[in-house]
Amino acid sequence: MKKYISSIFLLSILVGCSSGSSGSSVSLDNLLENPLFAERYADTLVDSVVEFKIQKDPMLEDASKADIIEDTRTKWLKEAQKATVLQREGIKGNLISVKAFTRGETLYLHDKLYFGPEFETVPGPKLSIYLSSVLDPRDTDFPDETAIRISTLQSPYGAQSYSVPPQEDLRFLRTVVLWDDGFEMLWGFAQLK
Repeated sequence: MKKYISSIFLLSILVGCSSGSSGSSVSLDNLLENPLFAERYADTLVDSVVEFKIQKDPMLEDASKADIIEDTRTKWLKEAQKATVLQREGIKGNLISVKAFTRGETLYLHDKLYFGPEFETVPGPKLSIYLSSVLDPRDTDFPDETAIRISTLQSPYGAQSYSVPPQEDLRFLRTVVLWDDGFEMLWGFAQLK
């Protein structure tokens, strides 16, 4: 019984501590500013509402619900197209693993660096994001003289974005590098094209 009460007390403390941290949450509107996230979100939403039509869901007999489905399909199809056009204005790359599992898509656009919703890497103690003019950071002593530290990685999973100091010459932005400052180790990188 004593163990049971102790467990409940510990659980209530943990729940209380976790529920009070609202400052770190990201809203859907913030995520939709990321063109990589916006495209996936819009495509998935369009697919899900179209599926109601394909399956001839009985809900469609209600005209107001059928209108919601059509309005949603039309709106988010346009949003997906806008996100695709925005991505073409930037430079993109796919992350590859070096010392740790790393995958996902990156996009540099209008002084912002975006990671897509499929981004994933192994957490590191001091994992940071760099931009470099070096095409392959394995070929140099990293961080090289051109490397710019952008930020500490917000999360090892999912869509995120980072402000980048304005660059006069975009040819400088050749590679996104995930580097652990503590281990001084290359986690992975993406060549921007």
